[in-house]
Amino acid sequence: MKEKARTYNLSDYSDFKSLYRDFWKKLYAICYSKTSNKEASEDMVQDIFISLWNRRNKLVITSSIEHYLIKSAKLKVIDYYRIQSSAKENNLLECNLCEHPEFDKEFLQQNEALYQFLEQDVELIVSDLPCQCQKVYRLSREEQMSTTEIADNLNISPKTVKNHLTKALGLIRKNIPSFYAITLLHHLL
Repeated sequence: MKEKARTYNLSDYSDFKSLYRDFWKKLYAICYSKTSNKEASEDMVQDIFISLWNRRNKLVITSSIEHYLIKSAKLKVIDYYRIQSSAKENNLLECNLCEHPEFDKEFLQQNEALYQFLEQDVELIVSDLPCQCQKVYRLSREEQMSTTEIADNLNISPKTVKNHLTKALGLIRKNIPSFYAITLLHHLL
């Protein structure tokens, strides 16, 4: 049985301190695992909690507080890479070094972090799909099976396969922030 998540009153200072104690290590681990930068990771976690405290009276969190904080950490990492990328790109442009091989390596590393976040979010959504819909999605996307192959494998009609895929992809599109797509497009252009 799933343990009920603790609720926190963000306006109560002692509750807020408990929230900080309960989640700072997890948020730091997320930030550090993606940046390998101790100081930047500490700053990111601090910024998350400062922002949360400053907006505590007008903030509406529709998911669990843990989910909200994890998303915040991911967005902080993306911001970190965006700032790093912009600074490096400006330096390289000033020095006419855009053709330098290190530029491509940095670009790929930053996109890899974004891709990992996107992949994790898609996996969370897929794991919440109904069983048959999840099977169809995984066979299509992970096993590269055609609609006909999936239908034969699961003993369902090709139309049912298409319906499951439409449902799964619709939920993914609905739940994945367009921020990822915009950020990835920005880096690709």
